Amino acid sequence: MNWVSKLLVKPPDAKPGEINYSFVDRFTLVHFAIGVGYGMIGLGPLAAFGLALLWELLENPLKVRCSFLFPNATADTWANLTGDVLALSCGWLAHYFFTA
Repeated sequence: MNWVSKLLVKPPDAKPGEINYSFVDRFTLVHFAIGVGYGMIGLGPLAAFGLALLWELLENPLKVRCSFLFPNATADTWANLTGDVLALSCGWLAHYFFTA
């Protein structure tokens, strides 16, 4: 198995009503807070956005290999992934605008 196929491995799909399915879920606020934290430590917008995307790419393979670390180790839907990245970006923007 090469590194690309290892990166593409994913856990079972999230079902409607479960965590990781909807655009907004109980972890949306966590992503927002991480965005605020990135702003607080001085990360720029591209670095914050890039780390958010990197996490979302690595999250599903981690859920397969280390499922005990996740409260619900199902695959994020595209809607949830988008919501997570947007929430983190909004957190970074909130920090930027409220501390400028």
